[in-house]
Amino acid sequence: MSSERKKRTTTARIHSAILTNKKLAFLLSILLASLLYFAASTIHQSSSSSSPYISKRYGLGAGDTNGELRSALRRKGDGRAAVAIIRVIGMNSDKNKNDPNANPHNDVQYLVQMKSHDYPIESFRGTVCLLGGNANKHDETPLDTLLRELNEELQYPPWVDAIDERNIINDSKLQLSNKPQYNSSLVPPLPGTIRYLGTTLHFQSASLIQKPTPYAFMCALYEITIRPDQLPPGAIYPRGANVQEGRVVLLSKEQLIKHSKYAWGYEYTMERYFGKKVGNRQKGTAVSGVDEETWKETVWTPEK
Repeated sequence: MSSERKKRTTTARIHSAILTNKKLAFLLSILLASLLYFAASTIHQSSSSSSPYISKRYGLGAGDTNGELRSALRRKGDGRAAVAIIRVIGMNSDKNKNDPNANPHNDVQYLVQMKSHDYPIESFRGTVCLLGGNANKHDETPLDTLLRELNEELQYPPWVDAIDERNIINDSKLQLSNKPQYNSSLVPPLPGTIRYLGTTLHFQSASLIQKPTPYAFMCALYEITIRPDQLPPGAIYPRGANVQEGRVVLLSKEQLIKHSKYAWGYEYTMERYFGKKVGNRQKGTAVSGVDEETWKETVWTPEK
């Protein structure tokens, strides 16, 4: 008997044995599935380790130098962040000054961050994120976190250092209102106006952030109104717009509502702010309010 015929005979006998023994067939199917899963995982890990998106320092050359993102993710459900909706008013004032029908809201644009193409969390690449960031062990309050992060991301503009906690308007009660937060304050949003809009809890599923466990963080939200001449050069000249984790851009209200995709659940923040549903929502994220009692018991400074 030829070797080829022996192989076919042996294969036929094995096949027959498997078909007549359901238990054996079941065990072999489990073994095959496990081997396929292991092979796929190995290939994915191997390709990820050599991928330019992983090995390259994210943020177009500005890496996670002090490990804030990794540190925050390790805290899982105990993260802290402070961010700002930065309004820039008067962008088109010269064009509209002779138009009596001009809408003053068209003069407002918003300074935000566009996540880099090599940001560590794939789902957030190219998304819009509010400026600000995670607390570190030196931050005692949300404002400490916000000022430090804005200085790092915007290259220490003078208006950040001029922010005085005593002049911040507390509009956090607007969280309980059904009105849009951006126009509900009794205080006119003139340049130099800073409002605290409350704190929310942001949840991210494990699959969304590509981690073994989900992540949640408390986020303190501020609104800051500035003039066009206070913008960082990178917002006007895109060649210099790179900041850590991405670049700064100016977007209109319409762009933020209809066309933008967001990181870290900020689509819900913008919906609450403008009072309109945004066009794109990430699957696997949710945002809820933080009640006053919980906020009073909250320790801001990270423990690790």
